[in-house]
Amino acid sequence: MCQIERVRYRKCPLVEVAYQLNFPTILSIEAEMPVKFQDEIRKAFPQYQMQTEQENEITVNITGEDINPMFRHSPVRKLHQFISEDGMWKITLAKNQLAISTLKYEQWEDMMRRFEKPLKAFSEVYDQSYFERVGLRYVDAIKRSELGGLVGVEWKELIKPHLLGCLSFSQEEVEKVNLSTLRAEIVMDGTSVRISSGLGIINTDNKEPDNAFILDCDYYQVGKVDMDKIGEVAEGLHQKSTEFFRKSITCKLHEAMDPQELK
Repeated sequence: MCQIERVRYRKCPLVEVAYQLNFPTILSIEAEMPVKFQDEIRKAFPQYQMQTEQENEITVNITGEDINPMFRHSPVRKLHQFISEDGMWKITLAKNQLAISTLKYEQWEDMMRRFEKPLKAFSEVYDQSYFERVGLRYVDAIKRSELGGLVGVEWKELIKPHLLGCLSFSQEEVEKVNLSTLRAEIVMDGTSVRISSGLGIINTDNKEPDNAFILDCDYYQVGKVDMDKIGEVAEGLHQKSTEFFRKSITCKLHEAMDPQELK
């Protein structure tokens, strides 16, 4: 078995990483433009855009022998987004969430360094001293075509059984798997992990769509966390993410991604 150590992969499969902090609703974020917050972070995140999202909800009303599903729209939520000049980094501020996300993740410490000023600005502008949920999400797209020598290798030689579903069948047992998805939620030493994995197609610039194994993991902790404890909780989530990913791939895949040890 491979020893679990912290590494950086030269052929990294990460598509996106997001670090999210949830807090009790602050109505002023929804009602007013976050001018003061932008002023504090504008040098690093000069581009601004606003998006809206709406979560839909289905409820079931049971009356006697009748079961009546009801489709209900929740209120629209504004998302204030502050984006780096190269478009690779984004700060998102909503009435109940502050997040940083990136399409160019290299190292955990770099992400936390970039988040220091937005977090400090948020705390000062909105006078918020604690959070109710801390989450760290990693989305990987593992493409055999980009890992030399793995084209045609069965997924069960690369991915551990707990994520495979029907992909664990051999080619002798099943001619082809057209669709395979798995959703699960587990708890590891107090850290909850929401997992979505399976086959997917990745579209990249100037390239044909490519089949990939998608692993989308959200590591989170729910409960009041004071501002001075956020870093400690986040570090714990990061450690769990490293542990879970390494327990989810084989040594063959680990070596194919060309790991470089981090000191």
